Amino acid sequence: MKRLTIFILLTLAGISALTGQENMDMGDYGHANPDSLVTVHLSGLAMVDSSHMYAQYFLDENEDGNADYRLSFGPHWYSPDSSDAVRPNDGDPITISGGLRLNTHDSLNMVIVYEILGEFWRDPVAPTWNYMGMHNNVNGHHNGMGYAFGWMHDSIKTVNLSGTVLSDTTFIFNQYYLDTDQDSLPDYYLNFGPPWYSPQNGAERPQNGQEVTILGGLMGAHDIEMVVVYEIDGIAWRDSTAFGNHFGGGWFTKEMTGGRYFHSAYDSLDGMMINQGWNDGNMNHGHGGMMSDSLFCQILEVFPQNIPNSDNLGVMAGYEVAMFKPDGNNNMWMDGQNGNHMNFSSQVDFTLHYTDEQMMSSHMDESTLGVSYWDNQSSSWKDIQGPILDKGKNTLTFSSNEVSNFVVITGDEKVTAIGDAKNIVHDFALKQNYPNPFNPVTIIPFEINKTSRVRLTIYNVLGQKIATVTNRVYAAGIHKINFNAENLSSGMYIYKLEVNGRSAMRQMLLMK
Repeated sequence: MKRLTIFILLTLAGISALTGQENMDMGDYGHANPDSLVTVHLSGLAMVDSSHMYAQYFLDENEDGNADYRLSFGPHWYSPDSSDAVRPNDGDPITISGGLRLNTHDSLNMVIVYEILGEFWRDPVAPTWNYMGMHNNVNGHHNGMGYAFGWMHDSIKTVNLSGTVLSDTTFIFNQYYLDTDQDSLPDYYLNFGPPWYSPQNGAERPQNGQEVTILGGLMGAHDIEMVVVYEIDGIAWRDSTAFGNHFGGGWFTKEMTGGRYFHSAYDSLDGMMINQGWNDGNMNHGHGGMMSDSLFCQILEVFPQNIPNSDNLGVMAGYEVAMFKPDGNNNMWMDGQNGNHMNFSSQVDFTLHYTDEQMMSSHMDESTLGVSYWDNQSSSWKDIQGPILDKGKNTLTFSSNEVSNFVVITGDEKVTAIGDAKNIVHDFALKQNYPNPFNPVTIIPFEINKTSRVRLTIYNVLGQKIATVTNRVYAAGIHKINFNAENLSSGMYIYKLEVNGRSAMRQMLLMK
């Protein structure tokens, strides 16, 4: 694990804080991090403003003719692929479930719509890079049936496409599409992998409106066809041979005479070796039934938020392990809410790999990292004893005959050199920015217990000052400052708060 020692030379500069800009063309109003959104359930009348290029939506909760909330349905071309939900008409009575985002640009609180009239609209933390199979049947997070697609996936063929990138920027983890016929509507979904994946050659994800040429693998299992990106503008993004025949998954049998290794599609170091003798004829899965003589195995890395019952764990990385019977039944370990687990007759060897970006953005103390799995019989998380942590390789390895549908890397929040884990320093507290990672706008909260002059400064990892965001007197209380990094390149940055001669620092990750 690479570590950075940061030397900061303090000087004054008067650069004003930049504020977020609305993305009118995309029908969206900036990035939101699902971690920072409180789910709300609201009813009222829909108000639709059609005077813009794309319609803007509002909710009149008390039916007095005035908008009480702005509604974000995502880009104008977005529609769910797993329900029949549609955008409302002006005056329609509606019930909305969604994520509440406070203090948008027009002083109205915004609700990012998750459901409308009880119908699914969008998943705030969907790991869409895993949707490489029966996409229309994978509802994932909102129905509790998992994201694994099994072995019944479509074939993949290599294509070369050119067009304009359309980026769905509703959430911090952007979704990318390609418009090949210049009608401002997506023709293909571009699968660049999880947001923490990036090739070592420095290739970057595209910007909205960028003209690109994509070499990739075409899959037809979606209403908008998916292209797994191999190259962007002639620069390698990923090795197409890493998928294997089943995108990292595969079959293992009772009669096999050696081990079989299965890995997540975007990281061959995230995997599990199932060894011979796994089924001695007496084992059963979580429901008590006899185990099949052959199974199809997949291991998928997902967002930590996709792991059920893990809110208080401190999860840095989450994994879904799936098993399918030969008849292709949906993930046999899923029970509609939580996963199951089984005892194998031989040890299964796991290797879990985390990236530097995941390590830094989680703010966890690397030396505290461990592994836990979900035990459905006790309805609790159990720790794996004695996993081997290799900080140089960024891996955790262990062997166990307990194999669960959900496995997580856990850890404790890092204690900084200044203050405690919450960075509280005497008469003020500097909080973690959110969203984090961000692109390009983030909020930096802090609290002071008396009226004081406050200076907030941004530095790069070399200790060079980027901006002085604020330098003025604030009243006692909690304050939130917007920082816009639109003109900065992707990478790690440091923000430093100075109050009454004392200071505190935190890291934030810009990911474009």
